[in-house]
Amino acid sequence: MQDVFQPTRLFLVWRRQMNTAQYNEKPWVDCPPTGRLLRPREVFDRTGLSRSQVYAMIAEGDFPPFLKVSTRAAAMPEAWLDCFVKHHALIALGHPV
Repeated sequence: MQDVFQPTRLFLVWRRQMNTAQYNEKPWVDCPPTGRLLRPREVFDRTGLSRSQVYAMIAEGDFPPFLKVSTRAAAMPEAWLDCFVKHHALIALGHPV
């Protein structure tokens, strides 16, 4: 059986918003990679996004990438995720970024 990603309605609305010009920025680029290194499971839990959604967004350049920390482990600097969340929270509240 092939595992096919079926996006939810809320995800599709959010994705449409992400495709507008103001959402195509990469706020984590200006953030130094500080804080804890978050493993993928913690990133999924903190954002509420599924594994397939996160990896699709990473492939499109819309989400901070994971860093390879060993041959079998990947992690994301906590500051990158915080910058991503802060940026999108400001946009959702109507603040200019």
